[in-house]
Amino acid sequence: MERLADGRPPWFWWLLTIILCSCFTILAWSLCISIFNNPEDPRNYEILRKLGRLPEPKAYTSQTAPEHPAGSSTLLRKSYLGFSDEELAFVNKSLLHSYLVNFREHTFCHYLVGNYKVISSRKLTKDDIISQGFAVQLRAYRQPDEYTELSPYPVVAEIIFPTHYEDSYKGFHKGDMLDLGITPHFASLLHVQKATIEDDDTIVVVTAVCLASKLRPPHIGPFDMKPPVELKLNAGLPLFKVPSATADDVNLEDKQ
Repeated sequence: MERLADGRPPWFWWLLTIILCSCFTILAWSLCISIFNNPEDPRNYEILRKLGRLPEPKAYTSQTAPEHPAGSSTLLRKSYLGFSDEELAFVNKSLLHSYLVNFREHTFCHYLVGNYKVISSRKLTKDDIISQGFAVQLRAYRQPDEYTELSPYPVVAEIIFPTHYEDSYKGFHKGDMLDLGITPHFASLLHVQKATIEDDDTIVVVTAVCLASKLRPPHIGPFDMKPPVELKLNAGLPLFKVPSATADDVNLEDKQ
């Protein structure tokens, strides 16, 4: 080996060193680009947090909110009912990525629209994906035709309202009917899941985050919204337990 090494010209070792350093540099840059371009990965997000480079969701107004198509309960159910768990995981990763990068990319993004009835509401906690604010759980209602009344539809939605006014959840009462529109709610789709309920169709469960800057609940005055500074990506979604939380509402008759 020594004879072989002695037979190499000096420039050979310099060239080998340069090649190795170049490979290391390319690998390091590729890793950095991957971390910054994929903040939805919990490991990458934690690295960015330690570096003080977390992506921060922007605050929007009705003029600056991203342009998403409207997603009715019928459209969302038809779109995702046939998806496998692996396909839904890909969709959810893309939706979270879009939110974290302030919708620089917005594949699969929709605003929730349509008629919904409030099932429940609660404050957010440190164990939720967004810790400050509150969330409201809703059951979709639709009118099959002009001659029939609104009836329950197998889509459950939950909307996250990031705000310092956490008690504003009291402005949404169980049984309230909400007519969600792009304006003023700007409820942007964040997560999709399917749940099978006994004696009922498979329910599509969607989670959305409100991008509005100000909102007025049905029973209290308006409150300001503020996007979260930091998210807990390993928190589970959806926020509510669908079978138990909607047991009364899953049946086609509403007792209220």
